[in-house]
Amino acid sequence: MKFTFSVLTILAVLGLVSCDKFKVTTTKDGDRLQIHEKGKSGKVGKDGDIISFDLIIKTAADSVIKDSYKEGQAFTVPIQKGAFKGSFENALYHIGEGDSTTVLVNADSLFKLMGQPLSPGIAKGSDLKFIVKMHKVQTRAEFDKELADKKSLEPKTVADFAAKNMKNALKTAEGIYYTENSVGNGATPVDGETVVVEYVGKFMDGKIFDQSNGQPFEVPLGQSKVIPGWEFALKTMKKGGKSTFIIPSALAYGEQGGGPIPPNTPLVFDITLNDIKK
Repeated sequence: MKFTFSVLTILAVLGLVSCDKFKVTTTKDGDRLQIHEKGKSGKVGKDGDIISFDLIIKTAADSVIKDSYKEGQAFTVPIQKGAFKGSFENALYHIGEGDSTTVLVNADSLFKLMGQPLSPGIAKGSDLKFIVKMHKVQTRAEFDKELADKKSLEPKTVADFAAKNMKNALKTAEGIYYTENSVGNGATPVDGETVVVEYVGKFMDGKIFDQSNGQPFEVPLGQSKVIPGWEFALKTMKKGGKSTFIIPSALAYGEQGGGPIPPNTPLVFDITLNDIKK
């Protein structure tokens, strides 16, 4: 599984929590941290380890930049050294499993690394606040085993979910479970046609990760514009129909995952097929 990670990536997705009342601790390496809560395990990351955490970034004036909780996208990345003293990446080596910590990062140093002027609302000489909740610290072997176990258990997990949550579920040859909530009375789409749908994408715990919000979403079939599971699922429907599908991870985002979707994760979709265009 391939990872890429830097604070530049994080800046595209994060922000929240005020922490001025906490004492700042400076490590011998120049990392500045405010510790809000210590985890029980005491396990900290070493080179080669995989860490999972949620992250929020704020300006010194407490303006929220972004928030990984709201994005529904925690970070799972290999721990690695940063490019300057006092960087966010370096501070991660001092944050243990279960810890809640704010890392103070000099905005001038960070934006110099990025080769960009300071953004509006970020004062010269000020600090950005990186608020971290460290969920998990694993060796690479532990991480790989967890993924392998999740993958091997997936068929039973999906079958059990379908039996419990989908009355009279059907199963395609590809392994997609589905139930027709409302059977359409129109044609069934084929490759070369474009379908117009509305959808809600959820994890098996019911948490929504994506949806069309009542807006039409067009999918040209047979052009690999969507995950393979969608291509198969849509061809079980008729125009005007509404169905719920459980798509196995191998037909979704696979071992790599994508965006808010972790590796080896089956997905649930509620899809309404509104129209078929030739």
